Amino acid sequence: MLTPDVTRSLIRGIDRILIHTQDVERVFARFRHEFGLPVAWPIADCGLLVSGGLYAGNMTIEIGRFTGLELPGTWLYGLGFAPWHSTWQMVEGLVSRKVSHAPPLTLHYDSPLAMQSTLTFLRNLLDGQPNTAFWLGQPGGGNTRVGRALSSLRTWMAGTEAGSKTFAMLLGTSLVFLCDNQSNFYQERLAELRATWKTTRQHGPYGITGVAGIDLEVSTNIASWKRLLDRPDLNADSTHSFGTGPLLRFHPGGGNRLVGIEFSCADLPTITQQLRDKRSLASTDKKSITLSPDRMDGLAIGFSQALTATLDKA
Repeated sequence: MLTPDVTRSLIRGIDRILIHTQDVERVFARFRHEFGLPVAWPIADCGLLVSGGLYAGNMTIEIGRFTGLELPGTWLYGLGFAPWHSTWQMVEGLVSRKVSHAPPLTLHYDSPLAMQSTLTFLRNLLDGQPNTAFWLGQPGGGNTRVGRALSSLRTWMAGTEAGSKTFAMLLGTSLVFLCDNQSNFYQERLAELRATWKTTRQHGPYGITGVAGIDLEVSTNIASWKRLLDRPDLNADSTHSFGTGPLLRFHPGGGNRLVGIEFSCADLPTITQQLRDKRSLASTDKKSITLSPDRMDGLAIGFSQALTATLDKA
């Protein structure tokens, strides 16, 4: 496992995972109750997306619904990365790495909280991503006059009812994006949550200390991940560390998709016994356990033992 040179890397770490569901309120409440995670932001509507966020110690779990996207069930739908640089500097980095991307799109939440995030959607990383010219702009994109004009147009359209429905019609079953969080409120809220998290050290009935890793299945798209992560040595059995936050873990498979999220917990043996008593275990080994998917709307969610060093830093 290698840690990239941050002077070259585009990505600071994993910012969030997006869970898409038609019943946002129910799934949001279930995650909050099941895992005891604090609210990063309450359920809010920006037109294109209705979502709420839960803070998991070193990243956010966003639960939402795109307007007009009639995707049934509950999915690990999107993976969002935090960039090292501002949006347009980051876009230049994408161009230099030949990573296909859309012109940036800024989402504005006005109620109940004023927030905004600029999302730059990427291509050729997971199956089912948007692949139309409308979503992705001209090949290569970039920090150009045309690129900035397209970005402004997309942002305006996403704020209208007709535009939101048009975007949603072109969505698929996954998204990968870079997320530039520009809201002062959001940054202040995260700072508050981090400080509280460090004091509390572990959260909820499972004693969660953070997210250990996000798991991906890959088959044909490893070359795109190599370029994005600056990892020419990357393969389908690799684990990628960003230096801080969750690991990104690759597994060989028949497709390219998000397959699971694994929390770290303070006392894995105790949690294992609790779940065994409740008959809520799907699988277990010496290092990790997995919740029964039926318990969490079909999602693969696991736990592993937090490292002592991680607990000491928390």
